Amino acid sequence: MPDTPPVPLAERLAGLPDLVSVKQIVGALGVTVSTVRNWAASATWPPFAEMRGREKFYPRPAVEDWLRENQAARPDVGELEADSDEMLSMRQIAERTGRKYSSVSAYPSLYGPTSNDPFPPADAVGRRRAGDVHAWFSRRSTRGGARAATTAAPGKTTRAPAVKDVIDIHGIAEATGKSLEEAKALMRRQSLAEMRLAEKVGRSRVWPRKELLAELRRLDLLPGAPRRPDAAERRWLAGDPRTVTEFAEHYGVTVSAVMHRMERAKKDADPERQPPEPIDAGVRFKRYDPAAFDAFWRAGTAAS
Repeated sequence: MPDTPPVPLAERLAGLPDLVSVKQIVGALGVTVSTVRNWAASATWPPFAEMRGREKFYPRPAVEDWLRENQAARPDVGELEADSDEMLSMRQIAERTGRKYSSVSAYPSLYGPTSNDPFPPADAVGRRRAGDVHAWFSRRSTRGGARAATTAAPGKTTRAPAVKDVIDIHGIAEATGKSLEEAKALMRRQSLAEMRLAEKVGRSRVWPRKELLAELRRLDLLPGAPRRPDAAERRWLAGDPRTVTEFAEHYGVTVSAVMHRMERAKKDADPERQPPEPIDAGVRFKRYDPAAFDAFWRAGTAAS
């Protein structure tokens, strides 16, 4: 990577669209195309969210996070002091280093006692010495800016460990009752792909277990786990009619995905899985009863 610029690389992407291409990244950063393509070939680079022709587009926030963690510069230890004896919680560590709490909270499992460089141990109440955490993050940055790889202990499998904090694609396939390929396709959804942790365990990409399973449950993608809408969603379902755009935002998908499911249901002509009739059929932007549309959407999700 280039030397440290006056403005951090990640901040140079500000103002670009939510989805960015290699060409847009090149233009914003002032680096070569080959440099960005090399970054994109990295195992830790975020997955693309959309294809337009043959060009891949990546979530800008995820690219910014990657640049912050991989930029060749002084190790990014945020506001941590090198020799401080202050004891910090995981949330305080996340806040002071500018990292996501979901990522930091997984470090003790990702870099446990058998790791080549274990994450600093906690005291009886889960706090860690700031100076030790500073030193650990410093070691994680190499001269070229790439973070040190997670290495399993000799004789250990490179697959994600069976711990409560993280889950890999094999665990996701098992939890959802899908094949490995179906699980991989599922996890390419933008909302789910963005939850993936930057770190890998051996060669396995992992997600925060608790948060991911909660999201899969919300999407009705966990078999045998009946959905229980919370108070906010019950109010939403009993509320005013909604447009397709509002349903797409609510379910965390694109408008085209909602339209495609509606068109496919009409084409299949299954009387049990038909979209509801619009409340006001004569207008351009049709609206639908939220509860009726939700029943249609959930039935289609369960069948997919």
